[in-house]
Amino acid sequence: MRKTLLLPLILLLSISINAELHKMSDSGETLTLESESWSCVLDDETSLVWEVKSEKKGVQYALNTYTWFDGESGRDNGTFSKNCYWGKNCNTQSFIKDINKAEVCGFSDWRLPTREELNSIVDYYGENDLLIDEIFFPNTQMDSYWTSDSLSSNPKMAYETPFFYGGSMARDKTIDTFVRLVRSAD
Repeated sequence: MRKTLLLPLILLLSISINAELHKMSDSGETLTLESESWSCVLDDETSLVWEVKSEKKGVQYALNTYTWFDGESGRDNGTFSKNCYWGKNCNTQSFIKDINKAEVCGFSDWRLPTREELNSIVDYYGENDLLIDEIFFPNTQMDSYWTSDSLSSNPKMAYETPFFYGGSMARDKTIDTFVRLVRSAD
């Protein structure tokens, strides 16, 4: 008797979790869950729009990494970036400028997420080792992604969110890591 009640409950919970996320086209239109091509994800619960990574080389390539730079602190030349398709200025500021120039999903106000925002898409209850809903966020790497938050006690370090165990940790801004941009849907 309990097993027959457990399965519908699990299905109901998984549907309600996914109901908060919506795929979006490159022009910013909301798509169906079955869509096989999308560039962004709208999260109704947080009113945030997230960039989706691509398996094709280019500005949204899933394997591109960046040093952290905001114009004042960090490393602007991306010397230690191993995977940046344009080969110079492989930093978060340059990446944000490129995404805004491309008007991904029709928007030009993309930015680095805060720790709280990035942790809002960590999925601790999924079935995979990668702690994100891969239905909506394909090509996510089993690694860390930069946040916009620097350590107040050490401005040479910024927080990142590892999608292999969640939470946040601090890393030197000169080291390259992955980036997923966000914008407010409001």
